[in-house]
Amino acid sequence: MATLWDLLKDCIPDDHARQVTSRYYVDQVMDAPDAPGTVVDLGCGKGASAAHFKRFDPKVRWVGVDIPDSPEARQHLPGGDDPVVHFDGVRLPFRSGGVPLIYSHQVFEHVLRPRELLAEIARVLRPGGVFIGSTSQFEPYHSYSLWNYTPYGFRVLVEEAGLVLEEIRPSLDGVTLLMRSYRADGKAVYGRYWSEESPLNSEIEEWGRRTRRQTALVNLRKLTYCGQFAFRVVKPVTPGH
Repeated sequence: MATLWDLLKDCIPDDHARQVTSRYYVDQVMDAPDAPGTVVDLGCGKGASAAHFKRFDPKVRWVGVDIPDSPEARQHLPGGDDPVVHFDGVRLPFRSGGVPLIYSHQVFEHVLRPRELLAEIARVLRPGGVFIGSTSQFEPYHSYSLWNYTPYGFRVLVEEAGLVLEEIRPSLDGVTLLMRSYRADGKAVYGRYWSEESPLNSEIEEWGRRTRRQTALVNLRKLTYCGQFAFRVVKPVTPGH
């Protein structure tokens, strides 16, 4: 029987085991010499990511995409230089092979037809283009959420679409995320763990130090019990491109 390590070891990083959010990959991509000039925020909500992308390049073209009845997208302020376009939840309003970067922060647990949307992401990304973001593994219902994904299950969906999961990293642990939702004071008590190592992740860190585990194995254990995980996916470059 294949273990999670057998199924994911080629995309679990060995450089560090810190918990991250989707912003980790935004910083990585936008700080690179070949940073994209256009960014599509898929499921953009009120458009908060635009300012973060423009910290790296004020001239970056940010385009938000969301469904028209999204409660979060209705908070987006009209006007300004950052357009938001609506779509039907599947068909992206972009030509094939033209988008260099798609960002999606905690959206796929809300997507009704994830297979079809991943196929659309594969269609509109240019060869070598990148899809980064995060989604949920152990998270209670919130804002019309539909699914939770295991890291392996997410990889299967990504590969079905013809994309490659290059890297996957743990965010805060599942116990913390569950308690944040369960307790009446959960947001106040557990909110700080978005920016610092959450309790179970800290325990796993200590386990890794005590047993002198390889960093990738510490990441594996955190991924096994994470509430959310962040990912970097790429569209392969085919011969002739």
